[in-house]
Amino acid sequence: MSELPYSFHLGRNKNRTTSSRNNAKNNLSKSTSLANNGIQNYQQLSKVNNHDFRKYDQDTRGIYTLKGTNDVVNDVKNFYKKEFEEARLEYNNKQSRPSRRIDDYFQNVSDDEKRDLACEIIIELGNIEFWDSKDKDYREKMVNVYFENMKCLEKLVPEFKITNAVVHLDERSPHMHIVGVPVKDGCKTGLSKQANKSFVFTKDRLEQIQDVMRDNCIKEFNKAYDENYSLKEKEKGRNHDIHVKDMINYKELKNELDQNKKSIEKNNDKIKSINKSATDLKELLDNLEESRFGGYKLNNQQKQRLKGLLKDVESLTDYFDNYRNIINNIATINDDLEYQRKETKILGNKVNSLEVDNKKLKTELENQKNSNSLLKSLINARNDEHLNLITHLAQGVNSKNSYTSDIYRKVSNKFKEKRLISKNEHRVILRPLFGISKSEIERALHHINQEMEEQAEEFYNQRMNSNENDYVL
Repeated sequence: MSELPYSFHLGRNKNRTTSSRNNAKNNLSKSTSLANNGIQNYQQLSKVNNHDFRKYDQDTRGIYTLKGTNDVVNDVKNFYKKEFEEARLEYNNKQSRPSRRIDDYFQNVSDDEKRDLACEIIIELGNIEFWDSKDKDYREKMVNVYFENMKCLEKLVPEFKITNAVVHLDERSPHMHIVGVPVKDGCKTGLSKQANKSFVFTKDRLEQIQDVMRDNCIKEFNKAYDENYSLKEKEKGRNHDIHVKDMINYKELKNELDQNKKSIEKNNDKIKSINKSATDLKELLDNLEESRFGGYKLNNQQKQRLKGLLKDVESLTDYFDNYRNIINNIATINDDLEYQRKETKILGNKVNSLEVDNKKLKTELENQKNSNSLLKSLINARNDEHLNLITHLAQGVNSKNSYTSDIYRKVSNKFKEKRLISKNEHRVILRPLFGISKSEIERALHHINQEMEEQAEEFYNQRMNSNENDYVL
């Protein structure tokens, strides 16, 4: 029996340390390089939105929305307004100080570094090796499989309110992104109803959720594909994220990387200085004189030296925090650069495709020009033949032989009745204005058509003046 791997990934809170939170808040990408999908604020929610609906290239082919709209941010905002508004108003009514009131709970949670604004769950059945050989029709069946798996999660964890869910078939392995808000009701402090991830997704409960979701997904898969697959055994501690970083501020990040390299060099020098200071401090303590009243005597020189050493030690913590931030920044930039390389490759393929399409269009345009030239020549030939006919009829009608003239006159009348010639042409045939050569007939037709246009314009002007006079009182 064949086996398939199943991945249920809920964002973890690896970026909850003080230095990581500060790094996420202050660096250009507004995130850390730590692997997690805990959506802490508006910026991170926007990044999820950009990835889930390909906002960076507007190419939504292969993306299927199971719940919500094509805007994750608005879906979450609207949910906050609907779900927490009553609790917010109730809380505000109890506050005597305006400063403690909450105007916008969504913004309030987004600004709080200790809370998650929303959670993202990524679910994947199978792997790249399995899906690489499958065609589009085979992959599309996974949309319904993941839809049933999402419904299973809603029943299993009713406190996790799903606001948006999409399936990505445009990547090598089909997977589902679910964004939702974990809700805790009956809170004793703050709002009576709050967004609370740690309450909904405890460690023990997560294991239970994953077990049920695994069984449901393989069951729905076998049902949809009429197969008899089983699941691979769970790998302990495995919780990988299908992570695609959005590229922002490429030049700024590159500059930041260069600055970080300089900071590392500077910090290395500082650490060497601190190590030397530590040695000096040990030497200073060893050389202190004992006071006869107890303790040790410290002269002014030793006192100033000790102050300097303490200042170096105090700065040590800041430098180590700076180091951690630098490492996080570099990792983030490396991820972003890798993503940029992939996007550049995709863009290059699109440019090549556009060049091919452009060549096709140029060829089609050239063919169209040739067709137009041919059509124009055919029209000119047709007009020339028609003018020959008019000339021939005019010569016959105006023949000095009365029998010939009568026959041609009847033919000309018949042609006019059948609309093979126009009234103007018939008029020229019966009474040419100039002569009966081909050039003179053409000239006569041009003259009579122009005359008709002038008469029509004069008639139109007369009618307009007549209508104006009708309204004069």
